Amino acid sequence: MSQANAHAHPVTSPKTYALVLLALLVLTVITVQASYIDFGPWNTVVALLIASAKGSLVALFFMHLRHDKFNAIIFVTGLLFLAIFLIWTLFDIATRTPVLPSNLKTPVQEFPGAPLGGPVRPSTGQPRGAAQ
Repeated sequence: MSQANAHAHPVTSPKTYALVLLALLVLTVITVQASYIDFGPWNTVVALLIASAKGSLVALFFMHLRHDKFNAIIFVTGLLFLAIFLIWTLFDIATRTPVLPSNLKTPVQEFPGAPLGGPVRPSTGQPRGAAQ
């Protein structure tokens, strides 16, 4: 019986779980609202920050990592390395220049004299004014 109590985690109150749930719901609303805003090149960074906050809340409270120091250190180290890899990837993407094909040509009209953006009447193959 004493061994079972030695490995028991502290009990988390329902109020704490309710607050974490509320925080997750608020972060979900923020995620949806952020999807409608154009942050330019920072879109990925903003989305990853919000997702990391939600994932950290789930890991800390629902996976009980805040009570298990060793696994919490492993988790934080994994997040640190993930952030490092993503930062270097984003730096690489930000420094690239767009590559266009060397044989890129301007679009041509369907036929000479065709109105651009206007309706085109099909031709019968006969000169204008000729009887059909």
